[in-house]
Amino acid sequence: MSNSVKTLTIVVSLVLIIIVSGVLSLCYLNRSCEKLEKTVNSAGLFIQSKQWDSAEKLLQNFASDWDKTKFGWSILLDHFEIDNIDNSYTKTKKYVESKDYSSALAELEALKEYINHIPVKESFTLKNIM
Repeated sequence: MSNSVKTLTIVVSLVLIIIVSGVLSLCYLNRSCEKLEKTVNSAGLFIQSKQWDSAEKLLQNFASDWDKTKFGWSILLDHFEIDNIDNSYTKTKKYVESKDYSSALAELEALKEYINHIPVKESFTLKNIM
């Protein structure tokens, strides 16, 4: 095998590894976002019906899921994004504990937006490349 064929094989292999790892990372981000968003949506429904205890339990579930997810995300994402979710969760939790209806719903929507922003920001689109 000539040097140019070896070089081409190595380059193609590396490009394929990069593409496959990118696709797998995006799939992981999408799945984890969907799981977190489902919990946030359910908590929102409990807040809207002023079932504060149920909302607190769901937020505890969110915290547990988030702690597991945060480790994987910290490898793939900018820590600023993770900090936004941490801060928004903390505010939401306190608003629910104090039964502040408007603030809890508003901060929960912010939390949902931070979570949904991740796959959009990390997706392979022309907008993100430029």
